[in-house]
Amino acid sequence: MTITIPFCYCLLALAYIWLSRFEEFPLSFLLKILPLLLLSGWLIKSRATQPWLLAALAFSMLGDVLLAWDGERLFVFGLAAFLLGHLSYLMNLRPFTRFYPALLLPYLCFAALVLSLMWPQLGAMALPVCIYIAVILSMSFGTWCSGRANSWLIAGGLLFIASDSLIGLNKFYQAIPYAGSWIMLTYYAAQFALVRGFLQAPTQLQPQSD
Repeated sequence: MTITIPFCYCLLALAYIWLSRFEEFPLSFLLKILPLLLLSGWLIKSRATQPWLLAALAFSMLGDVLLAWDGERLFVFGLAAFLLGHLSYLMNLRPFTRFYPALLLPYLCFAALVLSLMWPQLGAMALPVCIYIAVILSMSFGTWCSGRANSWLIAGGLLFIASDSLIGLNKFYQAIPYAGSWIMLTYYAAQFALVRGFLQAPTQLQPQSD
């Protein structure tokens, strides 16, 4: 892989992160999804087209547009779009060939901590947020258990948890300094890591010999 795509991706991501620190500007949602459009083009041009991965990027872009359009009124719809994106990533991680029960404890402890901080302010959002947390934890845990597991996929899953935790804590717990920048930085890093991980993983696994 040449350096061109990662360089352009970083440039587009940083451009949006920088500009989003100021007032909203016309078509800001378009600039927001440009990095993911680049990843989609990269995937389509590769020899291993992966429909579930394209679906994950499409749902992510839909969530990005909804939150950029009206993050307050469309938050639930944006959450639903990202939930479908994580489910699509989870589908693309198949087959699952291993299981690490010891890893469940840190995942569950972290989820319990974040949820306990947000809980007093969740109100009617409690159930949707709990469902979302369960799905994103499953996706991230799946990057360890997948037969296609590699360091890029694992990093992408963990970065997504970091990004979404920042969103939740900033919205339902207390304001975090420069939250928007940290959220988007970890988000863009997560998306790149996952796509890179899927592209370098085998699309068809050979059966293991006894």
